[in-house]
Amino acid sequence: MNRLLILAFTLLTGGNIAGAQEAYKQAGSFNRLAEEAVSRMEKCSDRDSVAIFKAVVDGVEYSLKCDEFDRMPNRKGKVAPKFEEENRHRLSLLHPMLIDAGKYFSKVSCRKQEGLDALKLYLRTRKSPLVKDNADESGVAAYYLSYYYMRAHDLPKADAYADTAMLYDETAQAAAEIKAQCMHDKMQNGEDSLRYLSVVQRLYQADPTNETYFAWIMKFYQKPSRKFNIEDFIDKLLEENTNSTVPWILKGEIAMHAERWEEAIDAYKQADEIDPSSIPVAYNIGVCLNTVGMAVRDSVARRKRKGELVSENEFLDYFAEARTYLERVRAKDPRRNRVDWVGPLYLDYTILNDKIKAEELEPLVTNYKK
Repeated sequence: MNRLLILAFTLLTGGNIAGAQEAYKQAGSFNRLAEEAVSRMEKCSDRDSVAIFKAVVDGVEYSLKCDEFDRMPNRKGKVAPKFEEENRHRLSLLHPMLIDAGKYFSKVSCRKQEGLDALKLYLRTRKSPLVKDNADESGVAAYYLSYYYMRAHDLPKADAYADTAMLYDETAQAAAEIKAQCMHDKMQNGEDSLRYLSVVQRLYQADPTNETYFAWIMKFYQKPSRKFNIEDFIDKLLEENTNSTVPWILKGEIAMHAERWEEAIDAYKQADEIDPSSIPVAYNIGVCLNTVGMAVRDSVARRKRKGELVSENEFLDYFAEARTYLERVRAKDPRRNRVDWVGPLYLDYTILNDKIKAEELEPLVTNYKK
């Protein structure tokens, strides 16, 4: 009986030792392959992008396989990696390059799958403790995966990777745009519609000057099968929360696009009272006031020609008020990074006969007609 136990123990420990030796050999083999991949990459011509990026992908994959075998228990049952520093050093160099590899391959029609695989490899490698000190660009990798899958009309995968990219500040908004497009294309019922609208509203709230987001909202409500009326919907939002700027801005945008200028002014002023810091809102108030002022000025001119008694204050008050809002915009956005306030403000100075200020702006005015 004791002999049988000894034999069994010998076979068992012998198997463990053999397994540990095999794992060590495999780790060494993959380490050499990884070193060869790095050497290939370094010897490649700068123009041979395909060879460079293939070597990068190989180097990462071999380093991960090396680490996998390197972390297997030795004959004493302990984990004692021998190639950890070599793998860590290689991946500090190669891992960030996977994103460039993914972008490059994805632009080549016959290598699109290699591009997707490289980006996925970046995300998989990011889970390894070997790259914990590398900058985390998972959001970028996930964004490009969602973008390429959307272009390939694989909406479920595009949507899934967009979810990942939205977790990172630097890619959140771009990923949300892809998610919104995916949701729009997949809409089948009322619940889908509401989810889509909630995403687009968040985008619009983040950047009310972005015409794309406003166009998406318009497109949503202009679908022949729509179940909602946008103006009724916005009025409902305002009933629920009159202190939210977004519905007032949307109300102003819709009225402005419909050339209902007085209504637009009222809506924007409500938004401006809630949040006076918004440059686009103040700018739109000024533009709408100018538009109304021009219409009243034309009306005054017609009535003058008919011999009616009129006061020029009827239209000058509009331009004076517009000037106040546009000067606020100028103070907050002097370099015109958000809006181009020069033309509308120059109009106010000209009509109000403020010659000195008008002359200051005149060099900046392009394609202006009084």
